[in-house]
Amino acid sequence: MTKTDKIYYNDVYREQFEAVVLDVAQAGGAYRVVLDATCFYPEGGGQPADHGILGDCRVVDCRIEDDVVYHFLEDKPDFGVSDVVAGKIDWPRRFGFMQNHTGEHLLSGLAKRWFGATNVGFHMSERGFTIDFDVPLSWEQLVELETSANELAWADAAIKTHVVAGIDMSDFEARAKRVFAADEVVRIVEIPELDICACAGLHVRRLGEVGLVKITAAQRYKGGTRINVYCGRDAMWDYTRKNDILRELSGELSAETDSIIAAVGKLKDARATAKKDADALKHRLFAVLAERVAADAPLAWFAEDGLDADDLRRLAGLTSAAGRAKIAIALSAAGAVYKYAACAADGAALGDFAAKLNAACDGKGGVSNNVAQGALKADFAAVAAFLEGWT
Repeated sequence: MTKTDKIYYNDVYREQFEAVVLDVAQAGGAYRVVLDATCFYPEGGGQPADHGILGDCRVVDCRIEDDVVYHFLEDKPDFGVSDVVAGKIDWPRRFGFMQNHTGEHLLSGLAKRWFGATNVGFHMSERGFTIDFDVPLSWEQLVELETSANELAWADAAIKTHVVAGIDMSDFEARAKRVFAADEVVRIVEIPELDICACAGLHVRRLGEVGLVKITAAQRYKGGTRINVYCGRDAMWDYTRKNDILRELSGELSAETDSIIAAVGKLKDARATAKKDADALKHRLFAVLAERVAADAPLAWFAEDGLDADDLRRLAGLTSAAGRAKIAIALSAAGAVYKYAACAADGAALGDFAAKLNAACDGKGGVSNNVAQGALKADFAAVAAFLEGWT
């Protein structure tokens, strides 16, 4: 197959083109088309493939193999081999990727220069991207990186691109994730006085087009640091989304935006107080239920709605500790199963009870520290019948 002329490298800003169709074939549920030239960038280097229109068909993916770009269409095309077809990429989406990819170079170059941090992983999604650095970075260091990346973007220096052979790579001392063969063609992306990197992705011409670089989150990852970033168009999308959330929260809490944290703090305090009061009431209720159990009963059981695992343990434990029943079990419906907790002074008796309960009621669970816990899939009638028949 003839190598595809990669217009996307010759003119990264070109949105429309015409090309000759070299091949059309079915590939799974899609149609795969090869052209003699294309503006569609294939997935690679951490950057997603372009989408757009080819003829009257939507291009939903692009991939490259042996220098041939394959376009994957959503529907059967109305053109064939040797036809000239018009194509148009989804430019806003492509430009967002270019902004993000250039922002990644800014942050990676700064991180390497200032903190000796190497970019060992880069993934761009439909919105924003992540970078994995090989060393831990504090939030304060990341704020420094973000601030400097934006200052460089606003200075609006031109970005240089060089195409060299692998044998000439050493002349550039470029960042690279692999070793290139001597005759391999390598694209070098250079941000003057900051970063030189071997990269097959697409970037803006000038740093000012990045717009804004915003680090939104960071986490420890494989001994280093993973950061989440939005640039340009995607940074605006993220800001708008979060501003909408804040505006809605402000209305729900009847608080100005700057007072939301304080309002949430009051809600947390109120929730903690309510939980404390509810726990006290539950304890009193559980004590009353325990006192109603007949003395020396072989088994006391309770089925109450809305009890969590802690509640079940407390109710069974209070009843068992009161010495009124040899074994006490509390159950509560949880979806399609009944969660349970059972307690007994005699661990052997409890283990025998739990094993037979699980076998009879399609249950799973175990015993630890004189507490049996698990879930039963049988319906309530079957569970009640087993418990009523226990002696």
